[in-house]
Amino acid sequence: MNGRVVSRSVNADLDRLARLVDSALRIEARLTPKPGLVDHRNDGAHIDMDLRTLTASADALGPWWVEFALVGAQHANGNGTGSRPGLGQGDGHGDDDDDDDDARFLADLRAVGRTLEQVMFDATDGVNTHKGAIFAFGLLLGCAGRRLGEGRRIDVGVCDDVGRLATTVLLDDLVASDRAPVTAGERLYREHGLTGARGQAASGYAAAREVGLVAYREALEILNAQPHLALGPMMRDRALLHALLALLSVNSDTNLAHRGGVEAMSWVARRAEAILAQGGALNPDYVRLVESFDDELIHAHLSPGGTADLLAVTVWLSTLPPVQD
Repeated sequence: MNGRVVSRSVNADLDRLARLVDSALRIEARLTPKPGLVDHRNDGAHIDMDLRTLTASADALGPWWVEFALVGAQHANGNGTGSRPGLGQGDGHGDDDDDDDDARFLADLRAVGRTLEQVMFDATDGVNTHKGAIFAFGLLLGCAGRRLGEGRRIDVGVCDDVGRLATTVLLDDLVASDRAPVTAGERLYREHGLTGARGQAASGYAAAREVGLVAYREALEILNAQPHLALGPMMRDRALLHALLALLSVNSDTNLAHRGGVEAMSWVARRAEAILAQGGALNPDYVRLVESFDDELIHAHLSPGGTADLLAVTVWLSTLPPVQD
């Protein structure tokens, strides 16, 4: 980092955004019942983690999320590590400079991400609880921090910033053809064209923004109009379960493809669609429907961890104002 000074007011806003990430992850973890995922009901289709493991990981990561936002603030207006003064508009190098700035920005975000992954593994004895969340929120918080550093409004449009930035991640990590795949995600891309977490980022988290967030807000509106259906926190959780079902019905979750093949991924989507056709979490018998789905995924050893990350992103986005016209 270049040591650029961040104002006290910006620091307070960065801290607030980071605390909202911590809250979103804890809300997602405690939401019950979640098909195939760790919750209060059971450990989902996992043998290596439970709710205590997720909580320990969240506790360890909590103080670190703000580091991503600080990286963003320090890269505002191209002021990141290694930026070259004297180059800019009118010098014939503007586009190259933008690319260089983004490359340095991503490099600094990845450096923080590696630190957070080690913090997570230290807290969980090597269990991967939040690697997908670190990737997603690293980009989201980084872009939000850069907006704040530039005096721009923080709203759901931060997803567009991520989409523009993450295209580089997608191209670099998946499309590179000069080496063999080294991760499950790269193998699934080569064999089936599945882009996974990188694709979600490059889309500007379209599934969370256009499916999860829409389903969540529509469910809340219906539940608020009929308060006898759910009260207090139960209303929020019921709406989030509805959003989760909506996400499961559309998300090409590479966690499912890795565990059970692309057929398993399609099967889970069809099952979620079938529950939604019965009203989803707005069905009076929704708990039984979702618990049955949960039991089926556990029996099949399937856990949609990528969709859980999108649900946490949905929760975080729900705290931001919409894009202004």
